Amino acid sequence: MTSGITPGSLLSAEKLYPELYVDFSSAENLKFMQEVLDSSPLISAIVNQNRQIVISNFRRHEIVKSRSLEELIGRRPGEVLFCLNNKKNGDCGTTENCQFCGINQTLKQSQLQNRMITGECRLTSIENSLTNFHDFKVTCAPVYFNGVMYTFLNLADISNEKRNLALENVFFHDIMNRLGAFAGIIDIIKRENRQESLHEYIDLLETIGEMVIEEIKFQRELKAAENHELILDLKDNFSFEIIESVRKQILYNPVMNSRNLDTTGCINNFKIKTDSTLLRRVLLNMAKNAAEATAQKGTITIFCTQHSEKVLFSVHNPGVIPPDVKLQIFQRSFSTKGMGRGLGTYSMKLFGENYLNGKVYFTSDEISGTTFTIELPTGS
Repeated sequence: MTSGITPGSLLSAEKLYPELYVDFSSAENLKFMQEVLDSSPLISAIVNQNRQIVISNFRRHEIVKSRSLEELIGRRPGEVLFCLNNKKNGDCGTTENCQFCGINQTLKQSQLQNRMITGECRLTSIENSLTNFHDFKVTCAPVYFNGVMYTFLNLADISNEKRNLALENVFFHDIMNRLGAFAGIIDIIKRENRQESLHEYIDLLETIGEMVIEEIKFQRELKAAENHELILDLKDNFSFEIIESVRKQILYNPVMNSRNLDTTGCINNFKIKTDSTLLRRVLLNMAKNAAEATAQKGTITIFCTQHSEKVLFSVHNPGVIPPDVKLQIFQRSFSTKGMGRGLGTYSMKLFGENYLNGKVYFTSDEISGTTFTIELPTGS
């Protein structure tokens, strides 16, 4: 099915809005188009059906700055980007390696299907005897002029993003291996210890190790969720088991610091089919936020109820959220605690609604205090 701008729609636009119509055949308007491209943060070009550059802002990229504007016209992307596989002008798109080139393939698919196509490209360039490695997000879309189809090519440099992702994966893998060894040693010490006075400290050390592992798992799962790569583990769970797990984790968290925890409001032990790990993540973040908003000696309350085919898990604290903060709750990176914070309430929404198929919300007023709730289907 044809999509995007067509010759017919351009003509219709010209008739409906003649004052907005731009004739790009004039030198003045070509200059205007060049200025539009130059103002874009993306590396952009309009190419013909032979993938030759008609107009572009490629010179904004570090590896193309040495090229003059005249040198870009009529060239193909791999030629101006100093692609390793482009031995001489005209090679771009013709070598054996080009069949795996993201730019080449995205351009071809966009032209064949006459619609916007997005892909990725790993490109190795050689300039002045130096080898450089690049990652681009490639977006191609058809555009028409005088009844002729061209392709609007956009390249977003995602090299840093790809590098950070690789480093994160290595970090998560390596640190979890080391923490696994740490937990194993604590387990050996716990079994071999015969000194009663050390039991409490060994238990505390074990709990701290578990908290660190849980925090790293949270960061890994958050990253996967944001990248739409998180896989759910749906199983039958009982509400008491989930609440007890959260209770143990929050009690040993430094954020509690002389604050009390009440879970007596969880009266009925009902069954729910869900990903218990993600649900515990949501409740633990609710509990942490509640503790931070509660004065020492104060009490935070966790309770759960079942209504028809829905279950509700809630965390209450006696504090009140200021009006300006209320309006920004759940936004990513928003925090009243300074830079580098703000993932708690955001992750509640992300996990609770996008993955657990629930609803996350809160109420806060002077009389009732503040209550965060996740409402979920029973899944039975």
